[in-house]
Amino acid sequence: MNDGRRFAGWLCVALGFAVVVLLGYGVIDPIGLSTTDAPDSLAAVLYGLLPTVLGALALFVLGLWLLKGGRRDKR
Repeated sequence: MNDGRRFAGWLCVALGFAVVVLLGYGVIDPIGLSTTDAPDSLAAVLYGLLPTVLGALALFVLGLWLLKGGRRDKR
């Protein structure tokens, strides 16, 4: 497997994991959640977290795809 592809894969996995951890600790604010007005329900909070969490999930899945992509069984 290409070393650049492996490095990019591990980088994407690490960044996706880091975004979720930083979001959980409150270091970064969610993209879709406004801090000026407090949401009045749990559904509004979860809907506000959705873009950030989906972005982190996309980075993680991209990293896994990059890591897994070069291992095809050739018969």
